[in-house]
Amino acid sequence: MCFHISYIRASKNHTLSSILLLYILSRMVKLFSILTWRQFDARAKDPRRAQEDCLKSLLKRNANTAYGKRNNFSNIKCLEDLRKLHPLTTYDHYEQYIERMVNGEKNVLLCEKVSRFGITSGTTGKGKLIPISRKRATSILTILIILQDAIGKKYGYQSPLQKGFALYVNPTITTTPGGQIIGPMHLYTDGTKLLANATGNVPWEAMSLSTEYEAYYLNLLFNLCDSNIGIWIGPFSSQIHKAMSRVELQWKQFVHDIKTGTIDEDLQIPIEVREACEKALSPDPERAEELRREFEQGFDGIVRRIWPHMKCVFGIDTAQFNEKLNEKYAKGIAIVSGTYLSTEGDLGVNLWADEDKYALIPNATIYEFIPEENINEAEPKTLFLDEVKIGEAYEMVVTTKCGFYRYRFGDVIKVVDFYYNLPVIKFMYRSGQLLNLRAEKVTELTVDEAVHHMVNHMKGAKLASWTSAENTLLAGTKEVEYEEGSQFYLIFVELEEEEENSNHQLNDEHRQKFDEALQERNNYYTNYRKAGTISIPHVYLVKPGTFKELQDYIIANSTASFNQFKLPRKLKTAGTLKLMLDSRVL
Repeated sequence: MCFHISYIRASKNHTLSSILLLYILSRMVKLFSILTWRQFDARAKDPRRAQEDCLKSLLKRNANTAYGKRNNFSNIKCLEDLRKLHPLTTYDHYEQYIERMVNGEKNVLLCEKVSRFGITSGTTGKGKLIPISRKRATSILTILIILQDAIGKKYGYQSPLQKGFALYVNPTITTTPGGQIIGPMHLYTDGTKLLANATGNVPWEAMSLSTEYEAYYLNLLFNLCDSNIGIWIGPFSSQIHKAMSRVELQWKQFVHDIKTGTIDEDLQIPIEVREACEKALSPDPERAEELRREFEQGFDGIVRRIWPHMKCVFGIDTAQFNEKLNEKYAKGIAIVSGTYLSTEGDLGVNLWADEDKYALIPNATIYEFIPEENINEAEPKTLFLDEVKIGEAYEMVVTTKCGFYRYRFGDVIKVVDFYYNLPVIKFMYRSGQLLNLRAEKVTELTVDEAVHHMVNHMKGAKLASWTSAENTLLAGTKEVEYEEGSQFYLIFVELEEEEENSNHQLNDEHRQKFDEALQERNNYYTNYRKAGTISIPHVYLVKPGTFKELQDYIIANSTASFNQFKLPRKLKTAGTLKLMLDSRVL
């Protein structure tokens, strides 16, 4: 083993203990991956049986919980019984049970001990508390083993001693009366310190920073020191793009700090964090010079040039940032959306490590599907995973290990393929993110294409971001003039801050282009526009930096954290709408 370690590629910021830990873990994962794939493929060949087995195990385990007794789990023997005997649910159905669990009552939804409570992002509504037990770790481990092997097969296996770059801002956490943590799924705790130190470059003390500016700076600084980074984990592509924009703006300061082994004195961080980080940061003039040369050549393809041994970038794309990364910073390196996860459950894994498509995980979650045309029905019929068809769209309904049964969480997916007999899906939209004044159901993708179409007709303009709202949210405000009774969308667009953009203005021709693009893509919208029951959208440019202000506002006024923030493509509160209206370029 020692001989093997001596000649493989390694990040330089290692201790003997971290080298041994990573090496042993990588060997174990390699061995387990063979068994994991074999089991996954067996379930993929007979997914209905895997689902039946998963349900039986779940019901048997929780039959004597308060929820299991109330809902007669003893009478549910199979998937068909579940569909007949248990209602479709939403979060409201579980709130009273969650409250009992938060107050310390045991054996309510789950028989096993709840290790902590996850909280959903809350970017489009109130954050939901989700009980998390150690059983959840099994399916997550399966996903990570499969994903790591898929990436290795596609792009080459990284050395077991290459560290990863994981962007992290410490979220605000609270505790229950019994002392259990309430926080997002992406959370470092004292129990993860050893692993975090072994797999990453950032000193543990810096992981305590809860301000984005300071946390991002130190994350970037310590990972820029390491030319042997193996993978970059966002987790969202938007965060990776933001981080590289930061490097482009401040590269001279980063180079200075790496050369001198000091940290920018203007960075507002606690003294104990500064001391720990400066102790960990040795002067490295050679690496600083390497970075300076690359930065002076420009930032096209910069990720590949400063981290030449990186296998891929791991970023979930919720706002079309992969395209921006591929156009500039990450040109020449793969961007992989590897997992389809939510706080409520583990939904899919990307077996191919390229397209944003996911195989379902039949031993982790029980799936049902509501055909898209029936989503608005009070009691829609559901299909099981062996009843869906390629090319069809469905709202996903899940029964999960967190104690939720036949749970409607709002994701609409499309079946695009089968892996053996297991459905392969693509995420389409959140049902609550639709623009839907009169059942026209204009999706996020449709609006995004229309916004790009409009911006392409603005010479020299580049899109930074956009969001939308329905005029019903105006609720009597006088900031927008419109005829009483009219219905329309409000679209807010920010352009990238470049000199040639400074004189850009939206005119009626641009708004017409946007409206035409929507009509080309949605027949129902076209009919309502022709009938005059939906008016032409109100499209506004907003000032540079507005979407950063929107992010800060949402995080300050919701349960969202920087690590899990997803830009809402549809505004749902008066406060967020007012912020956007106040930022218009008039």
